[in-house]
Amino acid sequence: MSTSGVAVNADVQSTFMRLSEGKKDFRYIIFKIEEREVVVESAVTQDELGNTGDDYETCSKEAFETFVKDLNTRTDNFTDCRYAVFDFKFTTSRAGAGISKMDKIVFIQLCPDGAPIKKKMVYASSASAIKASLGTGKMLQFQVSDEGELSHRELLSKLTEKYADN
Repeated sequence: MSTSGVAVNADVQSTFMRLSEGKKDFRYIIFKIEEREVVVESAVTQDELGNTGDDYETCSKEAFETFVKDLNTRTDNFTDCRYAVFDFKFTTSRAGAGISKMDKIVFIQLCPDGAPIKKKMVYASSASAIKASLGTGKMLQFQVSDEGELSHRELLSKLTEKYADN
């Protein structure tokens, strides 16, 4: 349980495991706080995205754009808070390995400037509980306060910078 008194529903961890391990059932998951508990709001499969291109070739551009649109809708034009995880696929140049295909899960804590202060405080103080539940140590984590920070180009740049030539 977090310092805010918000608990994490057991479905959060089990759904996340289906994205992060084995079959990779889901491409992204959106979580929200409902009645003092973090719950799964939406879990979207690759098939549901309907993208036909090679996600490594386009560095997940179409899938990420669909994800951002979904977040926009669920947060009423980015005026509400959410947590989300996204399975980002990209290629990068690595020393000794050449061009490598990589999958990295990114954790996003969305607390937009337009959200009510009380809600932003609850999401901020509950973040440690969901992060502990998901085991976000291996994930890249982003705190987002407006739609502009959810730029595909910016995220791709941070990922390639972190994993290139390592």
